[in-house]
Amino acid sequence: MPIYTFRCDDCDAGREVMAGYREAEALKLMCFACGGTMRRAPVMTLNVIGPAIQARKAEKANEEKAYFAKACGHKYACRCGVKLTRQNPFKQDIRAAHGFTDDA
Repeated sequence: MPIYTFRCDDCDAGREVMAGYREAEALKLMCFACGGTMRRAPVMTLNVIGPAIQARKAEKANEEKAYFAKACGHKYACRCGVKLTRQNPFKQDIRAAHGFTDDA
């Protein structure tokens, strides 16, 4: 069901309403801000969903995959390419927070 925008004649306040075409034509709303009459605003955009849109979304997803691809094959923030030169100073705090002890 489409969403129509209604505008106040007096203060230009806007409000979105989900309604069918005939219902939207017959609606007469009262403005919450000033109490004036709200009329349906002209439709400015129209979204069409079809094979062309789906193909464009798939192409964009492939571009994002190529952008985020790493040499190790991971698609997330991994540490495969990071070589630590010294030990993490918070390692013991992290282990304690997770409940690990070195009493093994």
